[in-house]
Amino acid sequence: MLSVPSGPGPSGAHAPAGAGSQRDEPVTVLYSRRVKPGREADFEAWARDIVAAARQFPGHLGASVLDAPGSREYHILFNFADRGLQQLTGLETWFKLPGSNVPTMKPPPRWKMWLVSLVAVYPLVLSFQALVVPRMAGLPLPLRALLFPLVLLTLMTFVVMPTATRLLRRWLGPRQDDWEAPPAPGGAGR
Repeated sequence: MLSVPSGPGPSGAHAPAGAGSQRDEPVTVLYSRRVKPGREADFEAWARDIVAAARQFPGHLGASVLDAPGSREYHILFNFADRGLQQLTGLETWFKLPGSNVPTMKPPPRWKMWLVSLVAVYPLVLSFQALVVPRMAGLPLPLRALLFPLVLLTLMTFVVMPTATRLLRRWLGPRQDDWEAPPAPGGAGR
């Protein structure tokens, strides 16, 4: 077994006593990986760094890296005081709802983000293919390949998605009683 010291995060947070909701219960996350032969030392170094990084998150209770001798399977366990940390996809930055005065906004469900992105990106791709691509035939491939994401992502980030989220804010946003107050500094005050 790879020995990686764990322990509480920087705030010394521990699971809250008498937690009333599932959100306040301790959470364990397990990641399993099969390591390529000869890459075990690289993986173990990476695992030590990940465990060290996890210690910096509020509510971190500990982490362990498990492996069986002779096996390429590794398991990394992370323990947190509650569900305060969420996995984000990166699309949430396009879904900041206008007029939201809540500091910790819960992102829309992924299927809604996917649907709005698809509806927003399709007309841009179609227009680009019809209007711009025919005029770029003489340009070198790397330049043509650069122009497509440059134009598409710029328009999506600064024009299309802010407009789409403003127009669809009621459909994208949760009910007001779904919002949660941000945790107090140091993890106290829940």
